[in-house]
Amino acid sequence: MRRLLTMATALLLATAGAPAFAAPTSSGYLIGSASPLTATQLDQLRAAGAQVKHAYVNFGGAAAAIPSTKVAAVRALPFVTSVNADTPRRLAATGAPGASALPGTPYWHDIVDLENVTQTGAGVWVAVLDSGFYPNWRDYFVESDILTDKARAFSGVLGNENTSQWDAGSDPHGMATAATITGHRFVDDLNEGGWGTGYATGSPGTYWVPGVAPGAKVIPVKVCEPIGCFPSAINAGVDYVTSLKKANPRQPIVINESLGGPGLDAVEKAALDAAIKAGVVIVASAGNEGDEGMGFPAAYEPVVSVGAGGWTRQWTPYPDKTWWLRDVPETGVDEVYIAGFSSRQKTGQYLDVVSTGRYLLLPYPCVNLYKDGQVVSRTNVRTCSSKATPDNARSAPFQYLFMSGTSFSSPAVAGVVALMLQKNPALSNADATFGVLNDPASWGPGALERILESSATPIEPGSVTVTHRAGAPLTETWGADATGHGWVFAHDALAATP
Repeated sequence: MRRLLTMATALLLATAGAPAFAAPTSSGYLIGSASPLTATQLDQLRAAGAQVKHAYVNFGGAAAAIPSTKVAAVRALPFVTSVNADTPRRLAATGAPGASALPGTPYWHDIVDLENVTQTGAGVWVAVLDSGFYPNWRDYFVESDILTDKARAFSGVLGNENTSQWDAGSDPHGMATAATITGHRFVDDLNEGGWGTGYATGSPGTYWVPGVAPGAKVIPVKVCEPIGCFPSAINAGVDYVTSLKKANPRQPIVINESLGGPGLDAVEKAALDAAIKAGVVIVASAGNEGDEGMGFPAAYEPVVSVGAGGWTRQWTPYPDKTWWLRDVPETGVDEVYIAGFSSRQKTGQYLDVVSTGRYLLLPYPCVNLYKDGQVVSRTNVRTCSSKATPDNARSAPFQYLFMSGTSFSSPAVAGVVALMLQKNPALSNADATFGVLNDPASWGPGALERILESSATPIEPGSVTVTHRAGAPLTETWGADATGHGWVFAHDALAATP
C-alpha cells in the first residue's frame, strides 16, 4: 500500500485466519498485462475466478478481487504478466477575495527565488492525487482555482470510481498539498499554526497566502483512505489523468503524488509509463524515511522525485511566529539544509532534486479520520475538541499548522514545473527511458527532468543546528545521498527552459 508521506504513523490492516469451513476469502489484487485488456480477456479472467472491478484504459492491467484458491488460475492465463496484492501505501507530511496582503513573503517562496519570476502557471492543470478535500474547502480556496468538473475519487481497495466523493476527504493532507501549489486563505488567530506564541502574521485578520503557481488550476483526485492509498486507486487516478491528457493533447498537465511505498509493481509502472509517454509530467515526494531510503513512485527515474529541506533561520527568534514572513538573504544554498527525515537515495533509486518542505503554514484541520471514524489529535499544544469532525466539518473551518514533509516539497516543485510548462507547454518527460521493471539501470530521465536537474544548485554534504518547532535546538546532518542534483531555484529552472 502506498502511504501519504506524513510523519504520522499509518495504520496497518491485518486479516484474521478464516475457520476451515469458511468460504475462501477474496482479496484485492493488481493484475498485469502487456496491453489494455480485451473483452475476451476480461471474460477469461472472470471465468478463472477474478472479480474484475476496474480495467485500465491506457495501459495493461486491472484491479480485481480474487479468492485465495483462484489466484494460481488467474496467474496461469497466458496474457497475465503479474498478479500482486493491492497493498496500500501512505501519504507524506509531518505535522483571495476578502483577504489582505501578507505583511511579508512566505519564506518558502523566497528560498526558491520566486520574487523575480513573472510566470504564474496560468493555463496549466495540476492533478493532486491525494486524500481529497474537506466539504468546507471553499473556506480555504478560491473556487475558480479548482476544476471541480474534473475532480474525481477512486475509493479504497480496487479503486472504485465515485465522482461525488472527492470533497468528502478523510484527511486534510490533500488540501494542504493543493494549497502549496495554488495558495490559500489564512484566518490568523492566536492559536493558529501550532507552536510558538502570538499571531503568525503579527496581527489578527484574513490574509491570502500565495502558492508557488497561483495561476495554475488544481484537479483534486482522491486516491487515499484513512488506512492508506491502495495502488489500485492510485493507478486508476493516473489512468484517469492520462485520459484527460489524451482528450486534450495540447493541455499541459502535471500530476503530484505526495505519497509512496516500497517497491514498484508492474501495473504501477505501466500506469506511470502510459501517463508520461502521453505527456503528463509526474512529480512525487521522495519519502520521509531518512536513511531507510526512498519510496516509489519517486524512486523511478522517469518520475521527478523531490527531497525536503528547510531554512536555517526557522523559528528564530522563538517563540515569535512571524519568522516565516521574513526576508531570506540571497546567498544561494548557504541558507538551506536537508531535513533528517528526507529519504536518502539508495541503490536502484533516483533522487532528482530537493526543495522547501519544512514548516510551511498550510490548511490542516486538526483531525485524522481512521477506519472506525474516530478523531485523533495531531497538534502538540491543544486538543481537537473544537475542530472539524466527521459530522460537522464546519465547526471551526479555519485551522492551520506549520507542516513538514516531502509531501510539501513535492508540490512546491510541481508548482515550479507548472511555471516551466506555462513558458513551454510542449515540454514533457515523454522521451524518458522506461527500461524494464527490475533493472533500474535501464531507466532514464526525460527532457523536463533533465532541465530541472541541470539548473539545480548543488548542495555539499553538511550539518547545521537549527531551532525546532518547540524552541529546542535540532542538528540536521546530510550526506551526498540526500541532495540529488541540488536545490531548485525557480528563476534558474525557467531560465534553462527553452
